[in-house]
Amino acid sequence: RPNDSIQLVANDNYRDPSKPAFAKLNFKGGGDAVSAARAVMETGEFDYAWDLLMAPDVLQTIAEGGTGKPIFEFGPLVERIEINMTNPSPDLPPETRATVEEPHPFLTDRRVRQAMSMAIDRGLLNEIGYGQAGRPTCNLVPAPPIYSSDNTECMTQDLDAAKALLDEAGWQDEDGDGVREKGGMRLSIVFQTSTNAVRQDFQALIKDWWNQIGIEVELRNIDASVFFGGDPGSPDTFPKFYADVEMYANLYDGTDPQAYLAQRRCGNEPKPSTQWQGENINRFCDEEYDTLLDELSRTSKIEERARLVKRLNDIITTESKSMLPLINRAAVAAQGNTLGGVKLNAWDSDLWNVADWYRTDG
Repeated sequence: RPNDSIQLVANDNYRDPSKPAFAKLNFKGGGDAVSAARAVMETGEFDYAWDLLMAPDVLQTIAEGGTGKPIFEFGPLVERIEINMTNPSPDLPPETRATVEEPHPFLTDRRVRQAMSMAIDRGLLNEIGYGQAGRPTCNLVPAPPIYSSDNTECMTQDLDAAKALLDEAGWQDEDGDGVREKGGMRLSIVFQTSTNAVRQDFQALIKDWWNQIGIEVELRNIDASVFFGGDPGSPDTFPKFYADVEMYANLYDGTDPQAYLAQRRCGNEPKPSTQWQGENINRFCDEEYDTLLDELSRTSKIEERARLVKRLNDIITTESKSMLPLINRAAVAAQGNTLGGVKLNAWDSDLWNVADWYRTDG
């Protein structure tokens, strides 16, 4: 049935009489994660469901249905906040809006970006949003272990230090309305993401923390089919980035992150001349970073590659704060009690609900 389900029936004339292993297979798409989980763990209507992004308490309640269980496996998927290094103001002409021709008026200041990171309690986000299906991280590349930096400096929330950093950067609440100003400009941002219950919970918490340090936040959530879509005419896609910060998750194919890290090379950003196609979503550009990418492409020894990957990761995260990692998300599926032989693999490219060629989770 179009946009709903496929039914497959075993071929009686198959060359191996012991196969296929199943007489019938029903594959159903669409719907939502909660309905899929219930179909396996509450009603037993289905034997397997995948990509179950939902609050941990909801998942646990559904699992009490008794006909199945949730299963988890960690890989490279990272929920993060990307910080726009360019100016998304609608007052700018369309040919330069959100392009490198127009640097962001205040998010180009590392102190502002660092203060935003320091205000976030990643542990609480994980507790509320993912539970055992997630773990807080400061890394863009959390796995495999050989490539994972020992960077943990973002793990501790420090609102007072974040406020002091904004003071140092010259941002003061001059009129007492709770929002900092500098040179006649308010410290005000638009924070967008896809429509999803967990992400909206994250938005609400992060907005409150940023409000506490004097940053005004407007929240925007966009239907995932639009946000992760590739329509160059839409103002609401994540590559066009007509906001100050945005939140999503993505990962890379295979177990080597070279191509993934190369996405942030200078000049690889979405722009009007490429119909807003490009992988350097937040318009990051760093000469040392590009030089290290070139070195990585010429390096074959695994230990040296690991050193370079960690250095590239740290430039993006710890040093530049151009993107703020939040949670290393596990692949989450539901397995029916009568289904055997299941081995979840977070490195399987077919495991994820891939929205488009950016390999971005919707």
